[in-house]
Amino acid sequence: MIAIDREGKAIPPCGACRELMTQLMPENYRNIEIMMDYEKNRVVTLGELTPEWWI
Repeated sequence: MIAIDREGKAIPPCGACRELMTQLMPENYRNIEIMMDYEKNRVVTLGELTPEWWI
């Protein structure tokens, strides 16, 4: 997944988006890959961004 700001840069998804992904995939949300920096090809998982989610 990739979120883009107004300047076209990759940014982390907002809290509401993270929550939606966890609710849609409660068993596997930690494995969703998030593009953090397109130019540097930096990818993290939602589990790394959200290690202790409430679900």
